[in-house]
Amino acid sequence: MPIQQVGTVDELIAALLSHSDDRADFIVKHIFPILRQLPQPFFLQNAADNRDPLELLDPCLYTVPYVYFLTARCNVERPDVANLLTHILEFLRSFDPIHIRLVPEKFLQVAQGLCRIANLYGNNIISIKPLTHALQKYSPSPNHLTNLHQFFIKECLLTKCYRQALQILDNDITEIETSGTGISYIDHLLYHYYGAMVYIGLKNYTRALNFLVLVISAPAVVTSQVQAEAYKKFSLVSLLLHGKIIPLPKYTATAVFRSIKNQCQAYQDYASAFESLNVKRLRNEFNKCSETFRKDGNFGLVKQTLDAIYRRKIQQLTQTYLTLSLVDIADAIGLEGREAPKVAERYILQMIESREIFATISHSDQAGMVSFHDDPDMYNTSNTISKLEEQIAKATQVSDRVIQTDRLIGCSREYLVKSKNIASGGVMPGGSHMDDQEFFAGGGGFDNFDADDGGSVIDSTTQSATIICSILPMDAQFFTAAGASAPAAPAVSPAPSASASVANTPTATSSPIPVQTTLILEYILVLP
Repeated sequence: MPIQQVGTVDELIAALLSHSDDRADFIVKHIFPILRQLPQPFFLQNAADNRDPLELLDPCLYTVPYVYFLTARCNVERPDVANLLTHILEFLRSFDPIHIRLVPEKFLQVAQGLCRIANLYGNNIISIKPLTHALQKYSPSPNHLTNLHQFFIKECLLTKCYRQALQILDNDITEIETSGTGISYIDHLLYHYYGAMVYIGLKNYTRALNFLVLVISAPAVVTSQVQAEAYKKFSLVSLLLHGKIIPLPKYTATAVFRSIKNQCQAYQDYASAFESLNVKRLRNEFNKCSETFRKDGNFGLVKQTLDAIYRRKIQQLTQTYLTLSLVDIADAIGLEGREAPKVAERYILQMIESREIFATISHSDQAGMVSFHDDPDMYNTSNTISKLEEQIAKATQVSDRVIQTDRLIGCSREYLVKSKNIASGGVMPGGSHMDDQEFFAGGGGFDNFDADDGGSVIDSTTQSATIICSILPMDAQFFTAAGASAPAAPAVSPAPSASASVANTPTATSSPIPVQTTLILEYILVLP
C-alpha cells in the first residue's frame, strides 16, 4: 500500500502488517515521519470494527506506532484504567529498546501514565518494579543517563522505595548522549539531586555527598535553583561526614559560588557554629534558623547534626586522652542531667560498632572507664591487597575513559567553535574567571572553608579523576540568576521535587544555537 494513502487507523495498521518482513526499516523511513505529523485525536480512534489498535499490534514488533496509540490513551482525562494498565505493563515488558529511542519523550509519557494509574489505585508502589526493568532495558548501558532516570528516582523517593532505586543509582553515569535518550541539563541536575536524597535516606552520606557535588559543580551560566537546594544539603552532609563544609571543586562556576553565598547564609552560620563544637552556640543557631530549615525540607537532616556534634567531640577526646571516665566524657561533650553518663556510653557504643572510634568500656569502677585505642587493623591482609588491586584497576579504566573522551571532544564541532571563540578573546559560558581570587581562596571563598582540609573527600588516601562525558545542550530556561533579571519569556513549569521545593525558574530567550557545555563528573576512588 502506498504510504501516501495512510489516512485512517485501518490503513495505518494494514500498512504495518503488510511489511512484517522489513518492518524495522519501513517504520523508521516511512511510518515514523507520518506518525509525527498526525494529530493526537487520530490515535484515540479504534479500527472500523471497533477493535482497539493496541490489541491488533504487537508491542515488540511495532513499538513506535504502538507507543503513539498508548500515550494518547494515557493522556485522556478519564482513561479505562484496568484495560490501560494491562497494555502499559505488556508494553514495558516487550518493547524494542532500539525503536523506542526514536521517541524518548513518548516513553517518558508511558512511565508517567503508569504512575498516574497506580495513584488512582491508591498504591504507587506497584509502578516501581515495572519501571525498574523498563529503565534497565531502555538505557543503552547501565552508565547512560536517560530522560527516565530522574523521574524514576523521584518516584522511589515519593514511595520511600529507597533500596529499589539503588539498582540504578549504584551505576555511575559516565555516558551522556542527547540523541536517543531525550535528556537535558535539568535531567542531570535532578537525577543526582534526587539520588543524593535517596542515599541520605539510607544514611550513605559518602555517596550522597558525591552526588551533591556533581549537582553543584555542573557548568552554569547562572545558578539553577536545584543547585542552590543541593548546596543546602551538601553543607549538612559535610558536617555529618567531616565536621565542616568541605571545599567545592575549583571548576565550580563562579556564578554558583556567588549565589550560594547569598542564598545559603543560614547554613553557613549553622556550619560555623558546628565547627566551633560549642553545643550551646549550635542550639542557639538551630532555634534561630529552625523555620528556614523546616521550610527547605532539611529539618530532619539538621537534627542529625545536633546528635553528630557529640560524636565529633568524642572523636576529639580520643586524640588527647587514653583513658577517661564516662562522667568526665559526658561533662566534656556538654551532656547534662543524671542520665548524662549513660547517654555518653550509648554514643560510645554506637561509635565503636560503626568503627568511628576504637575503645573498650570497663565497669569495674562504679563510674565506668573508657580506654581509647588505635585502629587494630594493620591493612596487611589478602583482603586489603584485593581491594587495592580493585581500586588500581578502576583508576586505570577511568584514565582510559578520560583519554578516549578527550579525543572525541577534541574533534567535535562544538569544542572547535568554542576554542576559536576563546582564542579571539571570548569566555567559556559558565567558566570561572581566574582573576577572581575571592572565590578560589580556601576552596571556594567562604570563611568556613579550610584550605588545609585534612578531612576532605579528596585526601592522601584518595585518587580523583574527572571524566568529561559529553557535550550537552544547556538551555537557559533551566536556570535562575540569583539577584539578576532575565529576558522575558513564556513561563515554564517548576522543576519537580520530592521534599525540597524547586521553584519556577526565570527563562531566557533561546538562541538559534543552544549554549553548549561539558558535564564533568568526578569519580572518587577511595583507598580502603
